[in-house]
Amino acid sequence: MSRENEKISYSEKTERLKVLGQFIKTVTPMIWTIVILVVIIPLLGNFLISQSLTNTATTAVVVSPPHDFSKVNQDIKNAIQQSHTTAEAFASKELDKWETEVIARVDNNFLDWYFDYFNQKKMEFTVPFTFVKSAVFNKFDMTAASQSVAEKLTEDFQREFANRVLVPKNAQMRFQLITQDTANLYIAEVSKNVKVVQNNYNIPQVHWDKYLNDIATTINDQGNISNLSLKVLVGGSGYLIAKPLILGMAAKIGSKVTAKVASKAAAKVATKTGGTVASQLGVGLIDPIVGIGIIIWDLWDYNHTVTVERPILREHIVEYLKDVKKSLLTNPETGIMAAIYQLESGILKSLS
Repeated sequence: MSRENEKISYSEKTERLKVLGQFIKTVTPMIWTIVILVVIIPLLGNFLISQSLTNTATTAVVVSPPHDFSKVNQDIKNAIQQSHTTAEAFASKELDKWETEVIARVDNNFLDWYFDYFNQKKMEFTVPFTFVKSAVFNKFDMTAASQSVAEKLTEDFQREFANRVLVPKNAQMRFQLITQDTANLYIAEVSKNVKVVQNNYNIPQVHWDKYLNDIATTINDQGNISNLSLKVLVGGSGYLIAKPLILGMAAKIGSKVTAKVASKAAAKVATKTGGTVASQLGVGLIDPIVGIGIIIWDLWDYNHTVTVERPILREHIVEYLKDVKKSLLTNPETGIMAAIYQLESGILKSLS
C-alpha cells in the first residue's frame, strides 16, 4: 500500500512539473514582449532623446560663420555711419554751446565797445592822420591811402573782436577738447555697434577676430603712415592707438575757416589783417576765425544812426559765426570731425 502511494505521489509530481514547464514555455514570449515594450524600448528612447538634446545644444552654441559676408559688411557700414552720426551730433551740440557763449559776448561786450561814443570819435579822429600818412608814403595814391585806412580800421576791429569775443587761446583749447571727446565717443560707439552685429549673426569670437583683422584703415599722422585694423580700433585701446592722429588734427582746428563778408574787397582786407592780428595775439592756428571783415556795409555812412547800424552789424557777425561753426565741425582737413573722416574712410573702403 505504501509503495503504491509512493508511485501515485511520484506520478503527480512529474505531471505537475510537466504542466509547469508547459506553462513557462507558453508565457515566455509574453514576458519577453513585455520586457521589450516596457524596458528595452523606453531605454532606447531615453538614449535617443539624450543624444538629440546634446546635439541641439551644441548646434545652438557653435555656429559656423556665414559663407557670404556681404550682409555683415553692410551692417558694419551701417554701424560705422550710426557712430559717425552720434559723434557729429555731440560735437555740433558742443559747438552750439560755444556759439551761444560767443554771441552773448558780442551783445554784452563787443557791440557796446564798438558803438561807444568815445570809441567812435577815436576812430573818426585817427582816420585823417592814417589817410594822410599813407598818401604821402604812397606818393599821393588816393586808392592806396583809402586801402590803408580800411586795413587799419579792420585790424583794430579784429583785435577787439578776438579779445572780447573769441578769447583765442581759450577757444583753441576748447576746440581741442571737443575734438578729443568726440573721437572718444566715436570709437566707443563703433565698438558697441560692431559688437551688436557680431551678436546678431552669432559669429564665434575666433572667426570674428579674423574678420575684423582683415578690415583696416591707414593713418597718416604728419607723414607717419601706419595701419589700424578694426579689431584694434574696437578692442578697448582704439583711442590710444589713434591718439597721435586725433591730437594732430585737433592742433589744426580752425586753421582754414573761411570768413564770409559782404564783398571781395572786404574779404581781402579781412584775410590780410586777420593773419596780422593773430600773430600779434600768438594764436596763429585760428587766424582765419579772427579774420572777420569790418567792411560789411557802407563803412562810414553817417546817415545811419547807431540804432540802425548796431542790429545790422550784429546780424552779420552772427551769420559769420554760424559759418565758422559749420567749418569747425565739418571741414575735412581741419574740422573737429577730420580725424574721424580719416579713420572711417579706410575702413569703409575695406568693406566695399
